Order: sequence, then C-alpha cells, then structure tokens
Amino acid sequence: MRSGEVKRRTNETNIAVSLHLDGTGKAEIASGVGFFDHMLDLFARHSLIDLTVTVKGDTQIDDHHSVEDTGIALGEAVRQALGDKKGIRRYADIHLPMDETLTRVAVDVSGRPFLVFRTEFKAQKIGSFDTELVREFFQAFAMNAGITLHVETLYGDNAHHIAESCFKGLARALRQALEVDPREGGRVPSTKGAL
Repeated sequence: MRSGEVKRRTNETNIAVSLHLDGTGKAEIASGVGFFDHMLDLFARHSLIDLTVTVKGDTQIDDHHSVEDTGIALGEAVRQALGDKKGIRRYADIHLPMDETLTRVAVDVSGRPFLVFRTEFKAQKIGSFDTELVREFFQAFAMNAGITLHVETLYGDNAHHIAESCFKGLARALRQALEVDPREGGRVPSTKGAL
C-alpha cells in the first residue's frame, strides 16, 4: 500500500493529510480556502491519488499559511508513500491545455528537490485567492516531496485557467511518474541504485 499520512500543527495552521497513490482520485478537501479546495479536488481527480485534506488556518489574516503549509504536508505525505521509490517510472512531462492557456509541467521524482516556476498571472486575485500563492504551494510541495518540478505557462490570459492548468499539469505528470513500471522489476530507476 503506497499510502501516506501527515499531521502538521503550528501556531498558524493545523493540517491533516492522508493519501493513497494507487487510488481512483476521490477527494475530501476542507482547507477553508474555496479556490484552493477546487485546485486540490482536481489535483486528486487527475492524478488518481485518493486524497483527504483538512486545514484549520489563520485565514482571518490571509490564506498564505494555509496554502503553503498544506503544500508542505502534502509533499511529505507523497514522499512517505513512495518509500524507496522502487519500480516507479520517475520522469514524466505533459503539456496541459485549458482553453486559451497552455502549461508545460515536467517532474523528476529524484529525491533532489528543486522548483522552476515560469508562470505569470495578469490578475493578482482569483475571487479572494491571491494568485502568488500558486507558486508558494508548488514550492512547498516540491521541496517536501523531494521532486524536481518545472512548471511553465507558455501562454494564457485568464488567471483561473492558468492556475488550473498548473495544478492539472502537476497531477497528470505525477500520475505518470509515480506509476509502477512493470519493466523495472522492482528496481530503483537510477544507475546509483538509490533516489
């Protein structure tokens, strides 16, 4: 069972994340941030990761701590679920269209965290959600999942579409990269023998 469960409690947030990598994409999301709930819900659906997220955060200040800390907890849960990474495909990339927007996402489940994020938003808000928090989530997730992650929006205008293409792109790329490859025969996909 490739599953992970993380509880993270700080003075700013109280977060519980549980997931199953080999799921069907069912999600129970309650972050207290409506647009972020939508992004996590579609992330689960398109990655086919079963995902439960509960967040109690200081949203009376803003959504920053809730979004960033959820990225940390979700990344830790993915890393936990992967264990020694034996048999995974490791690499994947996708071009994800969303109406007028096209975003490219590439991942390497390497154990070496790194983020390249080349996405710009023409609006500072999507409803009440700060668009700069999209990058904050991706940064926290990549660092704590231990993955190299490249996200680049090649073009697009609508901020909702841009954000959604990033989250769906991550989901679809992870779905491929985390998949067990029967040809690997349970080996770690690295000439080093470890990731």
